Amino acid sequence: MDDFVLEIVDIVKKAINDPEINLNEALKHYHEKDIADAYLELNKEEQDYFRDHIDEQLLSDIFAYFAEENIEAIEELPNEEIADIVELMDADDAKDVLDELDEDKQDEVMDLIEGEIKEDLELINSFNEDEIGSLMTTNYIDIRSDLTIKDAMRRLIKMAKDNDNVKTLIAVNKENEYLGTVDLKDLIKARAKDDLETIIRQNTPFLYANDLIDDSIEKIIDYNMDIIPVISEKNKLLGVLTSSDVVELVDDTLSEDYAKLAGMSEESDLDESLFQSIKKRIPWLMILLILSICVSMLISCFEHIVATIATIMFFQSLVLDMAGNVGTQSLAVTVRVISNSEISKKEERKLIFKEIRVGFLNGLILAVVSFVVVLLFLLAKSNISHDEIIAGNGFNIYDCLKVCGTTSIALVAAMTLSSLFGTVVPIVLRKMKIDPAAASGPFITTLNDCIGVLCYYTLALLMFMAILF
Repeated sequence: MDDFVLEIVDIVKKAINDPEINLNEALKHYHEKDIADAYLELNKEEQDYFRDHIDEQLLSDIFAYFAEENIEAIEELPNEEIADIVELMDADDAKDVLDELDEDKQDEVMDLIEGEIKEDLELINSFNEDEIGSLMTTNYIDIRSDLTIKDAMRRLIKMAKDNDNVKTLIAVNKENEYLGTVDLKDLIKARAKDDLETIIRQNTPFLYANDLIDDSIEKIIDYNMDIIPVISEKNKLLGVLTSSDVVELVDDTLSEDYAKLAGMSEESDLDESLFQSIKKRIPWLMILLILSICVSMLISCFEHIVATIATIMFFQSLVLDMAGNVGTQSLAVTVRVISNSEISKKEERKLIFKEIRVGFLNGLILAVVSFVVVLLFLLAKSNISHDEIIAGNGFNIYDCLKVCGTTSIALVAAMTLSSLFGTVVPIVLRKMKIDPAAASGPFITTLNDCIGVLCYYTLALLMFMAILF
């Protein structure tokens, strides 16, 4: 347990036995996250005391940290108390808390919520989960463009007590239409009698509330702003995305992509039910099963080779595994590149040819190593057991070299082709308006198994054609 958390727990326990200790005053220098962690370490009686003796606004700030991992700390409270806490939260935090409650309790609490926060929640909930509007908050300070600097400062001071985001102010006109942003430092430096219009930055980036999150994330990351205005199609200011929203959004997106690269339909967690976990994983597994059956059927087409040259089976996994590995590497590089930026056709070709060269050169290096290792293995095995390479024949060094050559050349070919497919597949999927991360690692690996089998056994067929026919 963190030292700060231990200190807070100790303060609460002392306050229970000493009425003269002001809990709000004693905790005012601690961060809300540490206080939230400390709350979870208290027993039920201590938690009841804590809630009864802490400032309501501070309590709501603390409980905002329970929105995901420790929602039980909120769920066990009476609905009226939850509603009172939610009413003092920022709209986006309130939405996160309500979304984690079960559906019936969520409806009951929503009916008890009153005031401006209810309108904000209804506005945010009016957008689909994949739209920017579902992530925005109404925690911002807007300033009319027709004010003087002095009047703008007065409004800032008045609103600052209820809003955390004061570094950047949003400029609007009388109709609440978005005009631009005002940096706090520019407002402070400006002369009192000047018009606010003189310091409005009119060309700052913004997002439309109906924009899709996946289409906007690149823009959000690139501009690196502390808040990004969110407006309607009619240019009305609706809310903002804060830097903390952006961090959470990027983290969620990366987690989702990681889940897809692992061959799941969405991110999994520890608390979900067995059925939910199966439901998330089974779609890709069904596809992979079909592909794996295809690989097995493909190997069966080379049954005569396996029966005649049994030794060839020893090194099948070497070729298939390396093809899968290099394909997954190319996939990861490509998904990262095309997800982070719009790339031209010229850049696409550059990326494809680069990955092909990387796969080919890595294949050459590993082919030399594998040739030596396979040769030593076969020589050692033949000395110990006198095994033959070709069924029915005695040991032949030339047959041994052919197996080594087959393995090495197949490795180069499979790794080169796997790099090509690992790069081309996500690019093609993106052009088809399909999430590139859907080209999951298991999918590429299984696809590359097909490539590896074809390369390996086709080369074996060519190398030992005189014996096989």
